[in-house]
Amino acid sequence: MIGPANVLARGLLAGVFIVGGINQIKGAHLLADKVEAAKEEYGVVLDVAGEDLVRLNGAGMALAGGALALGIAPRLSAAALIGLLVPTTIVGHPFWKIEDKAKRRTAVTGALNNAAIIGGLMLVRARRKR
Repeated sequence: MIGPANVLARGLLAGVFIVGGINQIKGAHLLADKVEAAKEEYGVVLDVAGEDLVRLNGAGMALAGGALALGIAPRLSAAALIGLLVPTTIVGHPFWKIEDKAKRRTAVTGALNNAAIIGGLMLVRARRKR
């Protein structure tokens, strides 16, 4: 039996992805240029526009977040969210490229927040069914 603390923890983790994913879908045009620049910088060859990649990422986060919240394949959902969050962090918080100290600090904080969320997802992954 899964206790209420686990259900609450999954819901708290999932909320970030559900809301963030929906926001990505709605505001994909705002992030498209950043994704296109990252594709070029990292040599990623995909025949998919940056705006569509943002929408796909957002949809994946919202769906996997919803599944996590509902306890549907939570370990798989957590793995999917980790897989989506890593490139999101690299593109969204590239602190290693930012020279302005204040902007770099903000990007480091964003990257560390995402790393902490990944840690929580890793705990979900590590949990064995009882």
